[in-house]
Amino acid sequence: MNIREFYGEEPRRQASAEVPFGDGWTDHHDIHSTYRLSWVEDTREIYSVREPHPGGILARYLDQLRVDQADIDELRVEILAVADREAIEAALAGWPAVMEEHDSLRWARRQLISLSSAGATP
Repeated sequence: MNIREFYGEEPRRQASAEVPFGDGWTDHHDIHSTYRLSWVEDTREIYSVREPHPGGILARYLDQLRVDQADIDELRVEILAVADREAIEAALAGWPAVMEEHDSLRWARRQLISLSSAGATP
């Protein structure tokens, strides 16, 4: 689902406070994108948003490249887990250092997979 659909399907997400867990996560299958992770207080969901960088990963850092912003449909959301904040923080302990590594989103997924089973209700 895209970011608009994500917020549109659950009204609690729109008004909720969110806790960011970085915006430089990477996936080796998608080298021209970064991902940001956030936890939604009211639904207890931690999700990733794919943020494509058509000009390459450096375009994220170099404004002078003037790369167009991604279309809303390209901002894809994946719910990674449903859990309370303390459990998310424990699972992602040390995340700022790991986020800078190659394929860091894989690490985050592995850390979070045990926190909620598929189909968990927020």
